[in-house]
Amino acid sequence: MKKWIIILCTLTTLVSCDHLRRWFGNEPERVAQIGKEILYKNQVEGLLKNASSASDSINLVNHYIDLWAIDNLLLKKAEVELTKEEKDVEQELADYRKSLLVFRYQKKYVEQRIDTLIEAEEILSYYNNNQELFLLDSPLFKLRLIKMRLHSPYLPMVRNIYRSKTMEDLAQLQLLCESSAEIYTDYAGKWITSQELAQDLPDGNMDRIQALRTEGFIDTRDSLYAYLVRVDDFVPARDPAPIEQTEAGIRQIILSKRKQQLLKDLETEVLQEGWNKQIIKIYRKDED
Repeated sequence: MKKWIIILCTLTTLVSCDHLRRWFGNEPERVAQIGKEILYKNQVEGLLKNASSASDSINLVNHYIDLWAIDNLLLKKAEVELTKEEKDVEQELADYRKSLLVFRYQKKYVEQRIDTLIEAEEILSYYNNNQELFLLDSPLFKLRLIKMRLHSPYLPMVRNIYRSKTMEDLAQLQLLCESSAEIYTDYAGKWITSQELAQDLPDGNMDRIQALRTEGFIDTRDSLYAYLVRVDDFVPARDPAPIEQTEAGIRQIILSKRKQQLLKDLETEVLQEGWNKQIIKIYRKDED
């Protein structure tokens, strides 16, 4: 029995707890170390899930080690260079903890009470009462866009009918374009800006785009393709954007206002509770 006690004491004297953990195999594999700070393999393994190759894995791990090293080396520098007063962060930590807890409680309070259902009438009312918020910087269009090779035998037929509005011509246009056009895009259900349209046309057509109006058209070309545009609807710059273009933003505005009102209600509620339960104590000059 004494023999084992002597051996145990010797082990305790000769090796640290850190070494014992490694000796008995309880410590994860190390990747890097700075002083007492250790980066373990299991802390970087998650990075390898997004790696596409062995070299990519090595680069990701090396980059992470660099960031980890910089973080710890800066901390060591700060511990050495800063005065005792400069290293005293107790008040900052207390303030941060208070702010974080309050923020989390406010978030929970709002999430439990907010009504996320927004009726169409409320959206329309906000839109009608605040149209100055939705004035356009550039015009919007609903249109058809066709890109077709100049040598296509169907190009003359497409040119002949792409400006038509009859159901028969539109059906024929769709069949022709599906079989022979490089691009046939019908923006009848979507508003696009002049800048977006310009990206689909050859350079040098911005003046034509700016001149477009409802039922306007563009017929232009480059060395390989003809580009045909027919406008179905148009909203000029400095007019309010269509409501369908602004609906998502209005929803967010209404939700934000509801959140702000709930937070005001919470402040009123906790203040009233503080007074009612006499949690708040006001000291006057003539009181102890």
